[in-house]
Amino acid sequence: MKARCGAWIVALAVGLASAAALATETDQFTLPPKPLDDLGPEMGAVVVRVLREAVTQLNADLAERRLRNPQAGLEPRDERKLATHLFEETGSGMPEATMERILRYGNYGNRNVRFTPSYFDTIYVGAFSPYPLAHITTDCPTIRLYGIDLGTDKPGHIFQQGYEYNNFYEDARAGGADEKTAIAKAVNYGILTEKGLYGIALTGVYSNGDLAGNYAGFKFYHNLFHEIRIGDATFAPIVRRDGDNYVIDPARDDADIMRPYVTEHLNEAFNPSRHLFSVEQIRGHVRDRCVAWKARVPGFDEAWYRAHLERNRTWFGEPYGWDLPDADAANLLECFKPAD
Repeated sequence: MKARCGAWIVALAVGLASAAALATETDQFTLPPKPLDDLGPEMGAVVVRVLREAVTQLNADLAERRLRNPQAGLEPRDERKLATHLFEETGSGMPEATMERILRYGNYGNRNVRFTPSYFDTIYVGAFSPYPLAHITTDCPTIRLYGIDLGTDKPGHIFQQGYEYNNFYEDARAGGADEKTAIAKAVNYGILTEKGLYGIALTGVYSNGDLAGNYAGFKFYHNLFHEIRIGDATFAPIVRRDGDNYVIDPARDDADIMRPYVTEHLNEAFNPSRHLFSVEQIRGHVRDRCVAWKARVPGFDEAWYRAHLERNRTWFGEPYGWDLPDADAANLLECFKPAD
């Protein structure tokens, strides 16, 4: 009986450790010593390569089907299969998705591509978390993608949870749900994960940036075969018909393919998390960084920063699960409060 109990304890510990890694936290309040080199084109090149493979397979499947039925065309299963191939090559894996590992551990020579402060130099030092030592074992480095500084966890949210969102959406639509209801179902799934093992239950942090990454990923996967809007811009489907075959839209067939989905929402200094524990302690660490922000960030003042916070409440007007009560907020407004 003791042996069986011990085995369950080990299994639980391993499971919690894996879940804690999924609930990765990042710190963009702590600025890199110098601006990071941009890895956006490298990420985009991976996506284009995988997408070309998937489109080649799509055309082969359609050609085989037309041997039996010359009128055969694109079906929902074809769209799902292509999205799944893309997910398997970029978003699969635990505790880190494939694209996370590529960007976190890839060899980029002597380029300055990652900022990995010591735990003791982050805003989370000494902060309580429900899973012991979560902030020591799960914090991830900052990288730059298309001009946006963000944690290496955010591409994982785009390619992994974005795929899950798209599946929830497609299933709901197939079941008769309207557009708004189907999107809400996907977003509610993300909120539940952030309240559970991907967030509050382990690290005590509800990450609005993670939820924004999920939603941006949903937009990407949906955009594979469908037109989408991002703010005032309209984006045609990435994969479109060309005669009897399908091709990547030439306007998107380059390393900038992911640029529309990588936004400031993914930077946790501009889209702060909700902290359920140690919020005063974390606020103090944020205040310690105010001098650096005022010295190094052009235009940094209270009105400028509040405008960023306000924009990131929604994803270009679309709700994505943002939740940040003032009582649980630790952000750069600390820099403009009267000194104690």
